[in-house]
Amino acid sequence: MKKKLAVLLSMAMVLTFALAACGGGGDVSDSKYIGTWVVDSMSFAGEADAPDTDMTLVLNGDGTGTFSGVDEDGNEEVSSFTWSLTNDGLKTDGDVKMKFKEDGDDLVAKILGVEMRFVRAAEGESSEGGSEGGFTFGDGAAYGYGGDDPVEAACYKYMVETVGKNFDAAEYSIPTVNIINEDFTPEDEVLVYGNFWVENYNADGDTLKCVSGGNFPGCMHVSKADNTVTAFDQVADGGEFEESAKEIFGDNYDDFMKVYSDSDARAENRKITVSDFVNLNGLDFKYYQDEGWDPVELYPAAE
Repeated sequence: MKKKLAVLLSMAMVLTFALAACGGGGDVSDSKYIGTWVVDSMSFAGEADAPDTDMTLVLNGDGTGTFSGVDEDGNEEVSSFTWSLTNDGLKTDGDVKMKFKEDGDDLVAKILGVEMRFVRAAEGESSEGGSEGGFTFGDGAAYGYGGDDPVEAACYKYMVETVGKNFDAAEYSIPTVNIINEDFTPEDEVLVYGNFWVENYNADGDTLKCVSGGNFPGCMHVSKADNTVTAFDQVADGGEFEESAKEIFGDNYDDFMKVYSDSDARAENRKITVSDFVNLNGLDFKYYQDEGWDPVELYPAAE
């Protein structure tokens, strides 16, 4: 029976990672299910076993979510989906539709007869392929972020999912985040001062052609509860630039101006982020290019 359970658990994992995004999940911002959940146990026909790898479910307030884990070859897998509420729990929409029923403080889902029990992740819990707050390590690949700092990851995500959507749709949206200072002294949030860019690209052979984008310096407010950006104080344009920059950056103003005026460093950071985006996602692009400029060769993936 133990061998049969192992085989079923493996098949369940394969199907679980077949989840794919399918439309919008709707507004579930008031749901008690929002947050990070981890698989605590898996069972079949009364026989239970702990999963061999970490598996993490993240439910966002906009009806989107991710499921992450590590396959039998040690490769991290991250699947995106949409979700909505049911009478006794929630359901996900994708190539494989899963239903989660509330069981006390836990969520339970079944696939191929295998029951997967999800418990809330402890605050600050983290591990390889695991989570901390509302950020699942590995999610950063979608934004060109290869690190494991959930505060930094929140800034990358915000630039793509909130700021980047103010531009015309493109195939890829990649931010360049230049963090100047992080202030952890507020009780409920982290203040992230930086020079933030986002550029949108379309594919043209082996080149990412930039079609839109912009610069948004300022201070992001990142919640300590779930590592999401709750507010963004942006520096004003035109004649109000200097005054608003001094007001927002305060003691960090001189450092901000050094970063803001260093176009070479900005170009290098952009090259690194676009290269990370391409390499983390296994894409075949070798260059990015702004209209009217020569292509910029990307860094190859580290061996």
